[in-house]
Order: sequence, then structure tokens, then C-alpha cells
Amino acid sequence: MLSSLLTVLSLLSLAYSQSFTTWTPPGPNDLRSPCPGLNSLANHGFLPHNGQGLTIPILIKGLKDGLNVGADFSTVIGSAGLLSVPNNPLATSFTLKDIRKHNFPIEDDASLSRADFNLDNGDNWMFNQSIFDTVLQFYDGMSETSIPVASVAKYNRVKTEQARDPKFTYTPQQYVLSYGETALYLSTMGNPTTGVAPVEWVKAFFEQERLPYNEGWRPTAQETNLVTLGGMILQLVAANKDTLPEGLLITTNTLKLAFGGYNPITGLLDHIL
Repeated sequence: MLSSLLTVLSLLSLAYSQSFTTWTPPGPNDLRSPCPGLNSLANHGFLPHNGQGLTIPILIKGLKDGLNVGADFSTVIGSAGLLSVPNNPLATSFTLKDIRKHNFPIEDDASLSRADFNLDNGDNWMFNQSIFDTVLQFYDGMSETSIPVASVAKYNRVKTEQARDPKFTYTPQQYVLSYGETALYLSTMGNPTTGVAPVEWVKAFFEQERLPYNEGWRPTAQETNLVTLGGMILQLVAANKDTLPEGLLITTNTLKLAFGGYNPITGLLDHIL
């Protein structure tokens, strides 16, 4: 009863504070994650600005209001967040710091904008301009993203970290999550079907963790959800030479398993709790 009341109060507070036009970067005591999307929503008040007290209802509302992301995806991410709380399997809320856990559903090697956990003293959550520049180089001279170029940029990150990270991990779970990261920014900053987005908006989203409302961005008319993400992941996979792991099929259930921390082929936990 008390937890339900606290959730309602939190939702009312967020409804008052959320704003597309007001962007407040995190202060010294605010928590942030490896995910630029969740961080951006916190910076705009769609999620708690301090990065704490996140629940599934708060995520559902925040992602829907801020990015038009469906409840199916938000529920999976929220469930993974609850599992990431250390030493508390019955947790009812989590923080953005909790989901920094290495090789858990939010964080994985070969991120588009973060260093690998094993290569930067464990700093797998702070934005890394040098790494993101290696993604942007593929858009050189382009004003808009495309699925083929985004796919090559993503695969380049995998090849780069495979070559220099002796503990690089790329199981079927990370395979899906890695493509999901690219599908998410193409969908929310552009179009959930075509993946076309102004590069300027993508840069603001990653580099400043800001929704580029002042530049003309608006939440997409079409919702981003597990079905649309699955479709875009298939397009991304088809656009490069990254081999689909044997036995892996990209379906809605595949995404649920991967974001839940499970090997989408075996259904078994692939990470260390």
C-alpha cells in the first residue's frame, strides 16, 4: 500500500516537472547510467532528475511521454533494472547507477558512446567523445542517418573492441542488445520504420543527453516498441557482414529475453549476478 502511494506521488511530481524545453544536466549527487536515452529523460524531468526511485510505472510513463516508447519495452527494461539492484532480489525500485552493471541488459561491450568496462578502469557509463567520434565518422558529409550506415558504424565498434579488449563479450544476448542500442536511437530520434534521423539530433542526444526539441525534434508519431525494434534489428543485421549466431531468431520474445539478462537461444542467465 505504501509503495503504491509513493509511486502515485512520484508520478504526479514527474508530471509537473517534465519538459521538452527545460534541460538540466546532472548535479554532483545525481546518478546517471550508460544509456543516453534514460539519462536524457532524467535531464528533462521525464524520469527523476536525481536518477533514483525508478519503478516500472515511472519508466512506462517517462518513456511514453518523452520518447513515445511502448509499455512492453519499458516493462522489460524496468524489470531488468529491478534485478540489477545489488543484494536485494525483492527490490521495488532501482537507480540509474544500478544499471551500470557490466554485461547486464543495459550495459554491454562495444557501446556506441561508452568505453568497455575492462578498458577504462571500470568507467562504462560516462559519455566518451573519442568513441562516439568513431561512429560519427561514418556519417561524415551526411545530414541524416540511414540503416546501412548505422549498421556499419555499429559493427565497426564490435570489431574494434574485439581486437583490443581481451575480455570482450559478444554472446547472443550482447549481439541483440548491441543492435538494439542502434535501433533505439534511429527509432526515437528518427523513424521506427526507416531509421532516418537528422545527424544533428543524434549528436545532441548522445553528446549532451538532451532531447533536441529546440532543433525541431518531436516524439515520433509511430510508437517504438519491441515489435518495431525487432524489425529494425533485422534490417541492421542484413546490412553488414556480422554473422547471426547459430540458432538465434530475432523475435519479440528474443528481445524480452536479451533485455532480461538471458541468452535468447537457451533462455539461461548469461551474466554474473
